[in-house]
Amino acid sequence: MSSRTAIGGFWDAHIRSWLDGADPLPDPLDAWFGSYSGRGLGAVTRDGFVEPFQGDLGGHETEPRMVLLGLNPGQYLPDLQARDGLFAEEIRAAGSYSAWARSAPYDRDPWLARYGPNRFYRGRRGFTRRWLGDPAAGYNDMLLWELYPWHSTAVVGRMSPPPHLIRQFVWDPIADIDVRYVFAFGAPWAQLAESDLKLQPAGVFGRGGRDYGSTVASRSVRVFELSSRQLLVTESHAGSAGPPSTDEVERLRDALVSAKL
Repeated sequence: MSSRTAIGGFWDAHIRSWLDGADPLPDPLDAWFGSYSGRGLGAVTRDGFVEPFQGDLGGHETEPRMVLLGLNPGQYLPDLQARDGLFAEEIRAAGSYSAWARSAPYDRDPWLARYGPNRFYRGRRGFTRRWLGDPAAGYNDMLLWELYPWHSTAVVGRMSPPPHLIRQFVWDPIADIDVRYVFAFGAPWAQLAESDLKLQPAGVFGRGGRDYGSTVASRSVRVFELSSRQLLVTESHAGSAGPPSTDEVERLRDALVSAKL
């Protein structure tokens, strides 16, 4: 059994139990849950189902061509994510969380009717299209993994997930997917990768590293090696946690190729 099949099955069983009224937090999830303790807007809730990934993890309909990381699934919305929420009902009808997660739930109704276009997902889809050079690339061409799968309105404070759990639940399933690069956007990622996740640096571009022609003075790209020999590419710049524009994508691609990464 592949790692992504095993991890998908684990989360399907966990979320099924939660939907049935339990609130399981078995080992090793207890250590993972306790690795972040935000306050105020950063307070974590288990009133909504966990969302460890979005996309077609198992490649049942579309084999992912892009893998991106997020910090956590964001604000808890009871009308969708509570046990009696619309998304919870959809998961029950789909038969599993994995089946629901490949249905583009954040790019269709009821999300669109209630909250409008989702900037986070559409921004990542736009980046996927730019990187792949495929304007038709869709939701399931990308697979989004969360570093911390429980909801909070914001991330306030430091996340320090146990590296061995991220390896088991994130890196190992990603290793089953035929991609060279895994992308993460936003300022926290470089520190998380090196200090908390104990990844080996492979290169630095832009601010603090090799000039690669970026027109954004604050842009910093840090590359880390994964045990699968894939590369984690973290990118950050002042004023936004969004992915780079078309011109910046080409500069970044050229820099990685020139550095033989």
